[in-house]
Amino acid sequence: MQEFQLRVIPTGNNNFALELYQCAYKKAGAKKRPAAKRLGRLKGNGLVLAKQAVYTALKQNQYDPQSLSNKRQSPYILSEESGVSLAILFQALQPLSKTERIVKITDGVLAMSNEEAHYWFGKIANGSRSNALKALRILLS
Repeated sequence: MQEFQLRVIPTGNNNFALELYQCAYKKAGAKKRPAAKRLGRLKGNGLVLAKQAVYTALKQNQYDPQSLSNKRQSPYILSEESGVSLAILFQALQPLSKTERIVKITDGVLAMSNEEAHYWFGKIANGSRSNALKALRILLS
């Protein structure tokens, strides 16, 4: 199972951003596993509108959503299912500013089955990233 980390990045004035990382597997014979790969960052209005998806992911991984604050030091360790959904969401929402589109895409990602989420994650991570994200945004909004 793939491991994901959700890290809280303080941005000042009691605000914060969230960054999602995909942890690499330790290679055979290696002493340490490679550094985690950053998949996306969510802040500002996008984070406020997508907070329900973040809360859902935290609850699925036995974390209290109220522990999410700018003072948090340690990362949240997420399961593959939660990490894949948040990865899609973070990457799809990153450049958007229209409230209506952000809400529709967030709802669409939350409604995805595990298989559908893995399909889109594979397209975004290993395929033509910009085309996959464009298609996903059009499909969901």
